[in-house]
Amino acid sequence: MASRIKITSLLRRRRGDDAMALPTSMTGADDKRSIMLGRRRKSYSPSLIKYILGFGVLSLMIFHRRSKGIISPRLRVAMRTYKHKDWRNWGRHNFRNEFQCSRHLRETTKSVPTLDYWQTLRDVYISEVDSSFVFDELPPTQGYTLNENGAPPYYAKISPGKGRSLFASRDIKEGELVDGIEGGTKSDMIFTTVEALQRYLLALPEPMACDVLEWSYTQKLVKGGPAVLLVASDISSLMNDAWGDDVANVGPKDKTSSTLLYANRDIGKNEEILMSYGVFPPGLW
Repeated sequence: MASRIKITSLLRRRRGDDAMALPTSMTGADDKRSIMLGRRRKSYSPSLIKYILGFGVLSLMIFHRRSKGIISPRLRVAMRTYKHKDWRNWGRHNFRNEFQCSRHLRETTKSVPTLDYWQTLRDVYISEVDSSFVFDELPPTQGYTLNENGAPPYYAKISPGKGRSLFASRDIKEGELVDGIEGGTKSDMIFTTVEALQRYLLALPEPMACDVLEWSYTQKLVKGGPAVLLVASDISSLMNDAWGDDVANVGPKDKTSSTLLYANRDIGKNEEILMSYGVFPPGLW
């Protein structure tokens, strides 16, 4: 009898010890179930985690295409760099293929960019390239502050058969400065490395990236200085190249100073302004 009492009391003491060892919150059937589930936790392999992340990125990419690019630039860069590990080795041709630019670049009925369009280009530049850059206060739909008279003497509209173009807003005299500022304008987005421009392109929706590919060029901002990649974030980007029967009516005074474009003859009001793209230095990219 004494032995039975001793064993019973020992079992009770053990049950008490076990109960005391549990956290105070672990009481009741639900808590016991939580403890059992906790013991059954499994660690996931790195390959499985990578697969899950990849599936998430793919889902975001599908959402991005179906939502017409309504997604943050930073996330857009992350998605595209995850998909294309070799993006740093890409040239212009690779980007044109990725963004399916061929049809966009051939289209001659594209509308003139709106103020919101130019502002998006600028916002992404500040976000992804140079957060300290301060753009010109003059609306990009008017150009930039050329001199004390304000905007350059041109405006943008659609030219039949050519697409987006620039036209003289008034009569322009031969020798008059039409476009450009020594050292660059406050609307020029400057890319000192090819990678900076590549990341910028990856942050843009496809149509904008195609436009930037078309508008980017190499230029020396200072006579005798190094060449950099530039994109004008205003209507000056719409100045067309003279080709076929067209003859350029603006150009630099000398080949070493392609920043400034002067009228090489009198230009009448509403006449299209044309330059020769050949005045720019060889491309860096």
